[in-house]
Amino acid sequence: MKLFLSIIIGLFNLSSCSSQQKMSKDISMRSDSTETQIVSPSFYQEKFIRGIDFYARGNEPNWTLEIDLEKGISFSEMNGLNIVTTAVEGIMRGDADLTNLRAHSEDSEISVTITRLKCQDNMSGEMFDYTVQVKIKKGDDPKSEEFIGCGRYLYDYRLNDIWVMEEMTGVELKKENLMQGLPMFEFHLAEKRFNGHAGCNQIFGEIVLCGDKITFSNIASTKMACPEMTVEQKVLHSLNQNIFTYKIEEMKLTLESESGLKMVFRKAD
Repeated sequence: MKLFLSIIIGLFNLSSCSSQQKMSKDISMRSDSTETQIVSPSFYQEKFIRGIDFYARGNEPNWTLEIDLEKGISFSEMNGLNIVTTAVEGIMRGDADLTNLRAHSEDSEISVTITRLKCQDNMSGEMFDYTVQVKIKKGDDPKSEEFIGCGRYLYDYRLNDIWVMEEMTGVELKKENLMQGLPMFEFHLAEKRFNGHAGCNQIFGEIVLCGDKITFSNIASTKMACPEMTVEQKVLHSLNQNIFTYKIEEMKLTLESESGLKMVFRKAD
């Protein structure tokens, strides 16, 4: 669905540092909300199905931002400012601390800065993992309008389940040969982590989700020795070396790397 994009983070000058400090101050002032109204996951799931990779919103005035890396950026503000672009310039990755994107419409330029900084919506109290700064410049006007709010990368919420491996490229899977049976993963999307086993040892680690891409990191396992370790070694090696595209169809989860390595899981009963 999406072309995965890597991000290059450079050194920033003093003015950008000052801007980040201002953003941090603004967000901390918003964190006093005591009433939390969490948006239903179905709201974000619908956007993910439409192809939206990143969603953000802000207040005073109310505005929303949707980024589809294949189609462009859509920005809407309650006072009538609406911008729709047909391309995105820049590079985005869900595990980056800072991402800069830019796009153009017929008469406007929009610049989006996504910072890994906890952010609380000051109307609903909902927590987000990223702080978002949007700058919009219209025509030849040297000045830009600036909006600050909160955002999140979107993903398929159906992944939040227990999955049992049925197939893996280059591996013969036989349940009777594995001490704990077929490898099993359980994803915990709220905590961005997973756990399970690879046929012998328990494994656990962190996950990063960005659209239909998933990356596994900080993977650890117990150290038990089993008669058959080949499957486990190949599973762990694959998770450490690859970024996967994932898709869920007919109760099955498929993970496929750019090199063509594929793992197929069925949803546990």
